[in-house]
Amino acid sequence: MVTLTASHIAYLIMILIILILLLMRKDIILPIILAIFLIGFLSTGNILKAVQILYTAIFVSGKRLWQIIVIISLIISMSKALDDIGADIIITKPFIKYLKTPTFSFWIIGFLTMFLSFFIWPAPAVGLIGAVLINPALKSGIDKVSLASIVSIFGFGSALSGDFFIQGAPSITARATGIPIHTLILANLPIWATASAVSILILYFITLQQSKKQQRNNHLDINNADKPSPPFSSVVVSIIAVGLFILDIILMLLFRIHSNAATALIGGTSIIVLIASTLVQKNFLDKTREYLREGFITGMRTFAPIIVISAFFLLGETSMAKEVISPHAKGYLVDLGMYLSQHIPLNKYTVSLLEFSLGVLTGLSGSGFSGLPLIGAIAKTFSSTLNLNPAIIASIGQIAAIWTGGGTIIPWSTVAVSTVIDVEAEKIAKKNMVPAIAGLIAAYLVTIFLL
Repeated sequence: MVTLTASHIAYLIMILIILILLLMRKDIILPIILAIFLIGFLSTGNILKAVQILYTAIFVSGKRLWQIIVIISLIISMSKALDDIGADIIITKPFIKYLKTPTFSFWIIGFLTMFLSFFIWPAPAVGLIGAVLINPALKSGIDKVSLASIVSIFGFGSALSGDFFIQGAPSITARATGIPIHTLILANLPIWATASAVSILILYFITLQQSKKQQRNNHLDINNADKPSPPFSSVVVSIIAVGLFILDIILMLLFRIHSNAATALIGGTSIIVLIASTLVQKNFLDKTREYLREGFITGMRTFAPIIVISAFFLLGETSMAKEVISPHAKGYLVDLGMYLSQHIPLNKYTVSLLEFSLGVLTGLSGSGFSGLPLIGAIAKTFSSTLNLNPAIIASIGQIAAIWTGGGTIIPWSTVAVSTVIDVEAEKIAKKNMVPAIAGLIAAYLVTIFLL
């Protein structure tokens, strides 16, 4: 039996305050810092410890985000170098004939993102998409925010919530539920398909409406532009860059390289392409340092507030709470989820709603995976009590958790996309809100029908 303490209540109140401030479009960094200090003090009863927790929470949060900060910074450095030698024009030219309209751009970029995300996960996929397809997409009439939404909905929403090939998410959920992975995946398919189809179609119509004016402006700019032809050395670098990234994809598929290993491969390739891009320029020794410095400055400028925001929400995870507060601490979001499960009347409607709510609640940490063990355990308990299908119950929780925390509807989970495409994370989350929530509601209704 979970007993809520003063720190639990304070954590919940601070979440509500932060969400209200986000809706009011106010900055939340100061409230987040105060919230971490307050939780630290209420958890320990010691002001000195609370001050230490304030630092430790931000440090651990930064440590967890460091890999994504590095990969994004390297990709930005590489992209700037390619842009300076004109290689970006050469690389993107073949795609322009296919990405002539917003409709073609939407579906081609969307399904390419989904395909890559299925096999190498979304974060590395965003790097590949961003390095090649941003300019052609913008020239077709799609604005940056819409492009970021397409990548996040198809990749971090649809592909990651299914995760049918790498099977990271379903393996965690299935293990906690006590069922085989293939059983969970089969039960997940109709719920996943509903959430994905509804979200993608709504986003498509929103994007199509918003792209008409953008399309006219872009075509005017393109027609009037008189860009010089890049030199032969830029052509060589372009061929090397494209060839290496294609080789990366082939190696990932052949040797099942994914997750952190895939990110490392993309990052290493980005460094090689960066060096190739600087070697064809004058003062290449200084240029290499310049590009790296510029990339990391941009990356840190983007991630600095995200590190602080994540520090608060990651306290909802048990592992983070133990590392930051004390070895005996429990995750506040996990405890709140357990408390809800103990105080709600049980039937198929409330059980589905509870799993859905647990998914959303644990997803607020910015990690769609952190709540999956709890979701699986709750599904196992309720299914035996009410004689319901545990795979279906667990599926709605998994989908809600990953759509919320994976990188679609909360700003601090969309930073990978926002940094690569150079769009504010809040704008991406705002645009994704209606499609993603509509998809999740539709998925909940299908879950009730299947039960």
